Amino acid sequence: MDEKRKRVTAPRIAAALSALLAGAALYTVSGSERQGIQVKEYTEAAEAADSTIMVYMNGSDLEGDYGAATADLWEMMDAFKVMEQEGKSPSLHVVVEAGGSTRWELDEMDGVPYARFSLTEDGISSMEPMEIRNMGDADTLTDFINYGVQSYPANHYGLILWNHGGGPVGGYGSDSHFDGDGLSLEEIREALDHSVMADKEFDFVAFDACLMGSVEIADCMEGRAGYVIASPELEPQDGYDYSWMTALGDSLPSDMEWGEAVGRSMVETYNAYYASGTAPVAMSLLDMKEYPAFHEVFHQYVDGIPQELREELYRELGKDRMKMLAFGSRQAGGSPELVDVLEFLDACQSVYPDESALQTLKEGMGKLVTDQWAKGYPGNPSGLTIYLPSGSNPYLSEDLETYDTTGFCSAYRQLTDGYAAYLARESGVEWGNINAHKDGTVEISIAPEDVSDVTGAYLAVFCPVGDDGNYYLLCTDSDVDIGVDGTLRAAPENSYMGMKGQVLCLIETMNLDAYTEYMAPVLYNGELCTMRIGFDEEHEDGQILSMTPAGQTSEAAKQIYELKEGDRVTPLYLLEHMEDVEEEAVDEAKDEANDEAKDEANDEAKNEAKDGIKDGTQNGAKDETIDGAKDETKDEAGDETKDEIRDETGNTAGSSHGETGHNPDQITEDRYYTDSYYMGTEFYIEEPDDMLLETVPVSGDGYFYGFMLMDVRQNIYYTDFTGIETEDTGS
Repeated sequence: MDEKRKRVTAPRIAAALSALLAGAALYTVSGSERQGIQVKEYTEAAEAADSTIMVYMNGSDLEGDYGAATADLWEMMDAFKVMEQEGKSPSLHVVVEAGGSTRWELDEMDGVPYARFSLTEDGISSMEPMEIRNMGDADTLTDFINYGVQSYPANHYGLILWNHGGGPVGGYGSDSHFDGDGLSLEEIREALDHSVMADKEFDFVAFDACLMGSVEIADCMEGRAGYVIASPELEPQDGYDYSWMTALGDSLPSDMEWGEAVGRSMVETYNAYYASGTAPVAMSLLDMKEYPAFHEVFHQYVDGIPQELREELYRELGKDRMKMLAFGSRQAGGSPELVDVLEFLDACQSVYPDESALQTLKEGMGKLVTDQWAKGYPGNPSGLTIYLPSGSNPYLSEDLETYDTTGFCSAYRQLTDGYAAYLARESGVEWGNINAHKDGTVEISIAPEDVSDVTGAYLAVFCPVGDDGNYYLLCTDSDVDIGVDGTLRAAPENSYMGMKGQVLCLIETMNLDAYTEYMAPVLYNGELCTMRIGFDEEHEDGQILSMTPAGQTSEAAKQIYELKEGDRVTPLYLLEHMEDVEEEAVDEAKDEANDEAKDEANDEAKNEAKDGIKDGTQNGAKDETIDGAKDETKDEAGDETKDEIRDETGNTAGSSHGETGHNPDQITEDRYYTDSYYMGTEFYIEEPDDMLLETVPVSGDGYFYGFMLMDVRQNIYYTDFTGIETEDTGS
């Protein structure tokens, strides 16, 4: 076994994989320099009402590319019309600050990139065009809050933050005029604390944005909002269903606070709007009166974990990471690195059991999350997430710096710092030579002491592209046996999961007891996306859950696509250059097969010669036997060598080329998508049945097999590869 420890053998694939895992969620929100907006006092512009709802609508690409902000504004105006038709005249102001986008579909915003206005049953009124401001600046939000409260006085105030969301690290918002600048949690706190609402709470603060249903966001809202409405998951592009506003035309329940009644209406309409889809979605309502008690017990429990147990805890968190219910990218190493709060606590309990504290925390969570709805998940999400860093995140140090500014529980931030230090330690997995055997299996040995560090093992199937040393990852297979002695063994299949006759490059992202989830890179209507596929007892053949934008960008996704008729899909495969691997692996395979064939043939010839002597044959016969054996040895060695090269290194998948199967002979060099992916063939979704997954036959000829490993620090490794020799090469 080699002495050296090897990190990722295929760096380009590792980088592309990290990009896919990142989704489109933003890693950090850059704090812009203060614009010097003079925060001023505003005079009353409208009569006092029962309630004022302020909508901070940062349009960004969601409006510029999709018209999503305009669609939601029309929903709000439709709600006013419904209330008017039903004879309801609520005492309500809805005030909007619209900006952050280079283009607006709203007619009233034609040629007006930034404006304030109010909504009524008659549509948009009191339009006030303004100079462009950075909606990722705390002063801009402060000024809008002051304007809304002072110009539209009311008994109750609600604030809606509309745009992208990236969780506690990514923050909120992305202004297209200012390089995608957004608001960090620190800036959100600053904006509220410098406003006229500094000494009192909003009745509610709602995030119509992805991934803001975390315990850190709840902490940010303590003392600033009576109720918080937010999704722990990615939001579909449509976001909230603003028909919830019609509830404001009714007499709200007398036994409920105004903020709670509004929040429950938001959760209910969100549920109704997305109940029929396949994508995982969720929405939570937090009663912030319950947060201080929860935070106190949480802090005491985490702070009480002895230092001598921390190392064991870090290791346990690494081992359990893929078994935790995750959100957003659903995978360690992919921003925003959010897991369910209770599942994090359960992992801690395995090292530091405190049943009393856990029970108290669960009871506190039940009170804090006073209403929630979720679908598309194995198990029951708690309704709140928490940040848990990962070693494969290339932005880990920057993320930790940002996380420290959230002000969340000091004991937990200390724990994440320690965990991050554990993840950053030099690590590696040591392995020996890889071999393909005549029984159709591929085998490699890792150091026995590394077995407990491996949290995931997959057979990786690579396919060559021309003769330039480029290979792409066709697929991975999790059916790998890991022996206690460190032997990894897998048998390549003759078919893999795919669509429209093409194998998908599947990477496992979650592995629970009764549920497994994979991702596959694709071009969806020309956009780089991650296809999410789930397997459970109800969907044993797999179910396509959604498409989410992929890649490390400055914006968090507020897009979840579901396949529909007319959509274009192109499978993508992670690409790597492995010129040196090709020659070495093929030579090794040929040498091994040749040696085995020679040994077998020589043994057979010796036995035949011995038998001839034992039978009392004459010297001539003896010589004839020996000569014949020699000739036979030559022939058999040659034939067996050829056969075994084909069997051991060429046909381990056990299938011939099929018309609809994957054929490496058809691979061309002109199908690169950037320098990270190889493109399959584009196809269209024509009928609903076309959305179903299928098994696709593959040939074993021309492939390379290796193992992809993930360790407790969420590092990904590719072992060495064994080459595949095709029958018609003549070599």
